[in-house]
Amino acid sequence: MKLLRRNSAALLPVCLCLSLPVSAASPHSGADEVEGPHDVPADKFHPARETQVTPAYGGEAVVHLSSMPEGLNRATENSAVARWMLYEVNDTLTLQDWEFWDDRPSLCKSWKTEDQIILTEEAWGKYSSAQRIGEGDGEREILYGEVTQTGADYTVKALSEGNPSDGVTVSAADVESVQRGTIFTFDLPDNVKWHDGHPFDAHDVYFSWDLFNNPSVDCDEIRFQYKQILEGEVVHDHKIRFFFEKQYMLALRVPGEMSILPRHLYDLTDPDNKKYDPEFHAHTLEQHGEGHVFSEAERGEYINDNPHNTDWVGLGPYRVVEWNSQGVKAVRFEDYHDPSKAGYVDQITWRYISDDNSAFQALINGELDYFARVKSEDYFGEGTARESFTKDFYKGYFYTGTYGYTGWNTLRPHLSDPMVRKALELAFDWPDYIKTEYYGLAKRVTGPQNYFGPGYNRAVEPMEYDPDMAEELLAEAGWYDRDGDGIIDKDNVKFEIEFLYPSGNAASRKFGLRLQQSLEPLGIKVEMRNFEWSTFLERMLERNFDAVNLAWVPPLESDPEQLWHSKWGKPELKSSNMCGIMDPYIDELIEKGQVELDGEKRALLWQEVHRYLYQEVHPYMFGANTPRKFAINKKIRGFEAFKISPGYSIRRWYYPAGSPGTRSTLAKN
Repeated sequence: MKLLRRNSAALLPVCLCLSLPVSAASPHSGADEVEGPHDVPADKFHPARETQVTPAYGGEAVVHLSSMPEGLNRATENSAVARWMLYEVNDTLTLQDWEFWDDRPSLCKSWKTEDQIILTEEAWGKYSSAQRIGEGDGEREILYGEVTQTGADYTVKALSEGNPSDGVTVSAADVESVQRGTIFTFDLPDNVKWHDGHPFDAHDVYFSWDLFNNPSVDCDEIRFQYKQILEGEVVHDHKIRFFFEKQYMLALRVPGEMSILPRHLYDLTDPDNKKYDPEFHAHTLEQHGEGHVFSEAERGEYINDNPHNTDWVGLGPYRVVEWNSQGVKAVRFEDYHDPSKAGYVDQITWRYISDDNSAFQALINGELDYFARVKSEDYFGEGTARESFTKDFYKGYFYTGTYGYTGWNTLRPHLSDPMVRKALELAFDWPDYIKTEYYGLAKRVTGPQNYFGPGYNRAVEPMEYDPDMAEELLAEAGWYDRDGDGIIDKDNVKFEIEFLYPSGNAASRKFGLRLQQSLEPLGIKVEMRNFEWSTFLERMLERNFDAVNLAWVPPLESDPEQLWHSKWGKPELKSSNMCGIMDPYIDELIEKGQVELDGEKRALLWQEVHRYLYQEVHPYMFGANTPRKFAINKKIRGFEAFKISPGYSIRRWYYPAGSPGTRSTLAKN
């Protein structure tokens, strides 16, 4: 059986994930940083790391949650914390290996990658095994497989099941283009169940991709990734194939790391949906009568507001059993398909505490087992030196690619000039800030790619602190105090900045206060405003701000389109290009990089994006890559610190054999 779908929608980005800024570092337990792929030792920071223990099953891990996501449906919830929770409660087809950074099967058993020959229109119908896909301007006729060229001909070797192109020879005159690595066929297991017991199959994967083609689904921040897939095909219940429009740098990860939803709970047209949501269908029958055909808008709204966005039903080793304003609780899923990855603890509780001071006190009180936002004054001072801490907890730090930044709304008149934005950075004493707030251990960041990834341009030196030059640039741009009130002005507009930051975030507040102090001598007034996460996010996406302070949690390599391409900089779009950057040179670099499959060549393009943004455009005041300062319960073993965010895997944590409430086998007695 085959099920095909033509691609229809368009819209926007986010392969990166939003998060809140993090704090700082420590004088020990991590100075020997290894920056490339490598084996990660367990218990590196544990005071008893030299004492070998035997892992046991059972127990609970209580992990701090700094912001409460609105749900776990990654199509509509684009926060880092949601993604981190999904690592434990949902599986993806593939997963980037924590230590060695290569892509490996996770939920799928395997996959095949094939090339695509796009035939000229004159050659349509000439090859009997060719397949026509797409529609409108995107319609094409293709052959696919492993494509090799010999002289003037191309030969196609099929690598995947159900591919009719095997052994076909194609004349070069009939070839419009060859797109490498653009067809992915995933082989799925037949023993996987959703947390409610319903069987998982390829139709769930297909539906989870297809929803991005519905403009009524609130997924604008990440839609651009899935827009690249021209068509999907269910080969049979346990095999699915995706056709990309053209070759793309990180194509595998688009379907591979897509968050999969249970079709029977989210798709109004699934026959099983009536069984699992009879109340909704009864209401529809009452309102519209028999035979009602659900519109695209109705289907989209059902996905956006689905109760299972919080009452989560997933595929991971842990299933959500409780969701409220205090946090989320998940317990072991006994029917998880892969016992070798099932995790040691029986229960994970993510406890939401928005204020970092309160969260640290909750740790001391024994209400948390893990807290990764320890403030510098606690980490380096009495907070972690007291017996109330040392008897039950230990501390450490590690780096991921996370970096803090302040984004300027370039659509605001007083922030539209790149030289003005440059002046704002020149006025801030970053070396002193890193020394005083981060004890000199934070790494100054000058660009948007992951600090440890290939696209980060280490040759770009940060601007030196120079408030005199900042004043000169502002005056040159027409900003000076005309009426003697101490605030610089231009065209009867005062230079005032509303600085937005998330409530309870001590690091953001400290930075804002320092920025306020730094800009005051220049005659710039900074008004600090904090909001709960949902309100903060809404104002940012609506571009209702002058400056926003937060952090990006980029993967080791990310597609810059979501942040910097002009197509997402328009004021009416709720995109990650919230600064409104629209620059043809950046667009050109991004478009070249997206189709460049050679990693080294692509890295040079990203490094040029980095240089140009920092030296010419100044959309952000790029901040620092700060180590995650954490505290964890001594009873928990198996902690490993990875470069890939969040930097740890809860399912690998365990209590030693003999600990109360543990057992030697996965199954409960």
